[in-house]
Amino acid sequence: MLKLLRSVGQKQVKSRAIPCCCNFSSEEANPKEKETVHPTLKTTAKSLQKRISRPTKVTKDDLKWRTSWNETKYQYYDTLRTFYSEKSNVNLMKFLQQPIDLSPSAIKKWWLKKKELHEIFLQQYIPQRTNILGPELACAHFIVYRGGAVKFHNEDKWIKSDEGYYSLPNTYQAGMYLQAIDCSEMQLRYDGLSNFRNLQKVEWLSLSGSSFIDDYCLDAITNIFSKTLVYLDLRDCPNVTERGLGALYKMNNLKLLYLDDLLKDTKYELTCLLLEELNRNLVIKSDVINFKIK
Repeated sequence: MLKLLRSVGQKQVKSRAIPCCCNFSSEEANPKEKETVHPTLKTTAKSLQKRISRPTKVTKDDLKWRTSWNETKYQYYDTLRTFYSEKSNVNLMKFLQQPIDLSPSAIKKWWLKKKELHEIFLQQYIPQRTNILGPELACAHFIVYRGGAVKFHNEDKWIKSDEGYYSLPNTYQAGMYLQAIDCSEMQLRYDGLSNFRNLQKVEWLSLSGSSFIDDYCLDAITNIFSKTLVYLDLRDCPNVTERGLGALYKMNNLKLLYLDDLLKDTKYELTCLLLEELNRNLVIKSDVINFKIK
């Protein structure tokens, strides 16, 4: 009897799956039983085997260099571009690597650079001002406020600031068109030329003594006043070369051009001769004239 009971008990123990504390069962220990694999795992395994066995095809897009994030054309590109510039990281690294210089000359140089950047910012085009005053009056306020003078069509007097006070309308006035603009000895920069846009009837322009006027400024001026300008004064503009003068061929109605010295350079002289050859109505002079607006 004891032998029978022992044999029956052993068979019952073998048939049961007794779990232990580590969730291990006797069924898992049986290597002869078949393992059950989830169907999704089977499909993923098959796809991986296909990818490994199949050779990958290299396309033209794979051979291209990866474009940086600031050059991508997604929706967030314009927003991030406001706070990021390509020179920002370079300027920051240069600033961190330079030793701190607190000498008077370095402080003076830093202060002049800050003033220059501030003046460039103040001369930028303001759309709100143009919407309120119109392009003609907006440009007139811009010029007169900075020490220049303007003259409108059908008016005999020039408008100029007198110790910060000048008489110009503060709202849009129909029929007011600028005829002449005097920027003599005015610190006009390239960014300030954007305020001359949409001027329709400007015939007279003086940039005498404007040290910041260069060849790039002349190219912008020729595009703005290509059909209307008749008189142009470029005396005492040291940054103007023969390359800037070459852009004046676009001004078909230009009749009088004032320069410092026509014979200061061979290229300069040849450019002046070519301008007079292209425009038979143009006369280039270098006479000394005294023109003052009171």
